[in-house]
Amino acid sequence: MDFYEVVRNRRSFRTYQPEMPEKEKIERILEAARLAPTWANLQGVHYIVVQAPENVKAVWNAIEQDPKFIETPMFIVGVISPNGSGTNKSGEKYYAVDFGICFEHLILAAAAEGLATCWIGYFNEEKVKKVLNIPKKYKVMGITPLGYPIKPKGQVKERKSIEKIVHYEQF
Repeated sequence: MDFYEVVRNRRSFRTYQPEMPEKEKIERILEAARLAPTWANLQGVHYIVVQAPENVKAVWNAIEQDPKFIETPMFIVGVISPNGSGTNKSGEKYYAVDFGICFEHLILAAAAEGLATCWIGYFNEEKVKKVLNIPKKYKVMGITPLGYPIKPKGQVKERKSIEKIVHYEQF
């Protein structure tokens, strides 16, 4: 699939077929995330691949979502230490940007493989950390189900036009 077609067609899915994605696809997706640019090439993002049914259920319970995602065959949980990146001139830590770049690579790669994702940012971090034995120094920044989608009925929300969000030379 062409890159721009991947970007145009990628969307968040909340329902999944129970079949586990092929190992080769999962490995290509993780490789795409690994190759993402990070501050000074520090590569501070870690990925926890959750596939065992009991662990998938434990993560689902920890993220405290309604019935959404209950049928997903797996999750990928992304973590980074706030010290796993640089600090900009304003003194702000850059780890969230590094994480966002890496996780977006992962999500776009999944779409290119014909798989569905949904970047989850609303969850109980302490419960997720406990379930997955994540060390205290790391922050859970994102979770995504990964699997073959069940396409929902209904219309996909339209995006804003380019004229509403792009400015040349000045705001």
